[in-house]
Amino acid sequence: MNQDERMFSIGVQNINLKEFSQKGRVLDIGGGGEGIIGQLLGEKVIAIDPRSDELEEAAEGPLKIIMDARELKFLNKTFDGVTSFFTLMYIEKQYHQKVFEEIYRVLKDEGEFVIWDATISQFPGGIKDIILVPLEIELKDKKITTTYGVLWNKAQQDMKYYIKLGEKIGFEVITKEEMNQTYYIRFKKKVSI
Repeated sequence: MNQDERMFSIGVQNINLKEFSQKGRVLDIGGGGEGIIGQLLGEKVIAIDPRSDELEEAAEGPLKIIMDARELKFLNKTFDGVTSFFTLMYIEKQYHQKVFEEIYRVLKDEGEFVIWDATISQFPGGIKDIILVPLEIELKDKKITTTYGVLWNKAQQDMKYYIKLGEKIGFEVITKEEMNQTYYIRFKKKVSI
């Protein structure tokens, strides 16, 4: 960190994934690093990330592929589920619609898109600030403590923003939950006519 940067933490967020499950084949957007969804669902997961170092760091289990979520290299209606575990905050807002369109395309009808992410308020401008999102994640058999950090240079992003975007693309909300400074959204792809 240089002298022009300041860090702001939103405080420790608890994420309980003990009961989370997903049927069929799952595409995990941004599945590198800790690879939480890959740790949870193992070989059912195809984890993509544009950075090879992030994928190399992730635990064994899922198939790992270097790929950008803005241009998914999969056929239409390939996946039963898609997940994004604290990944959208790293994607520039100008690309969110394209990413959602690609996810919608590769999901089977009635497939689910599940998001966990942090509420990021409007950047006030000025110094380059970094938002830290410390997490305590409970999986079925262990607890993981980690912190994600992103430059605070984006417009506001919250649950309402992603719900509006998802509905615009053609998703319907099945479940939504705000938890302190984080949220969880489970979308379903409507059946094509």
